[in-house]
Amino acid sequence: MGFKPTPGRWSGDGVAPISHTLDTTGVLARNVDDCILLDGVVAGSPSPTIGAHPDLKGLRIAYAPKQYLSGVDSEVETNFREKLLRLKNAGAQIVEVDLGEDFGELTERATWTIFAKETRPAIMEFLKLQGIPVSFDDILENLGPAIRGAWEQIVLPSGRGYSSDDAYNDVLNKDRPELQRRMMQLVFDRADFLIFPTTPCTAPAIETQRRFVVGGKEVSDLVLAKNTIPASCGGLPGISLPAGLSRSGLPFGIEIDSAPGRDSQLLAFARRVESVLGPVAPPPGFS
Repeated sequence: MGFKPTPGRWSGDGVAPISHTLDTTGVLARNVDDCILLDGVVAGSPSPTIGAHPDLKGLRIAYAPKQYLSGVDSEVETNFREKLLRLKNAGAQIVEVDLGEDFGELTERATWTIFAKETRPAIMEFLKLQGIPVSFDDILENLGPAIRGAWEQIVLPSGRGYSSDDAYNDVLNKDRPELQRRMMQLVFDRADFLIFPTTPCTAPAIETQRRFVVGGKEVSDLVLAKNTIPASCGGLPGISLPAGLSRSGLPFGIEIDSAPGRDSQLLAFARRVESVLGPVAPPPGFS
């Protein structure tokens, strides 16, 4: 599982950056208890109660099917709805929310514009401050062909997809604040947490990892980040929990986000969800 704290909760000193707006230091761990332990050490905060809880009574969980279930694989959606029902049966109040027809477009425009504009200067500054005798061009040259080609188009100032200063300032001053406003007013003013499938599909085959089919449509690998980038762009803490295996033995995940600064509450709730859902068997061949 993976835990992404509120930006700034964990220090990013010494971590190679991509975007000062989007970057967040986090952790991959075995279970929620390990995330709680690490957060207590790194953030220096008291650990929430991590004992088993029999139910989820009194907690409100939002889900946004129009935004987070749109375009997902049918098996992923079935798994997610089954887990949502189990949380409801454990006492949680399920609240359906709608973040707007343009939410996906808004999120992608803001996220990828910020990423593309900030990546090159962030890496160059890091190399300089750390005294690393490598240039940005050296790093670019050694990227895989697909990623290098994309970066040449959107990260390099000479690329035809490179964003202007005006476009970058627009997403920082308009789109990103609008995304954050919707999250707070439409989700967290009505519920304690937001839940959704971590990815719209299970992992694609290596030989087709750049282009594959989800829900009957051919998509690029960027679709794997579709459901997680709103939290990254909006500065929300989030945690992804194992949620079962597909018919082919690949894992599902469910992500839970909370309002910024509510990391301890998020971890305590995730521990309760983990207890309700129970253990998930590892994929075949793993232990």
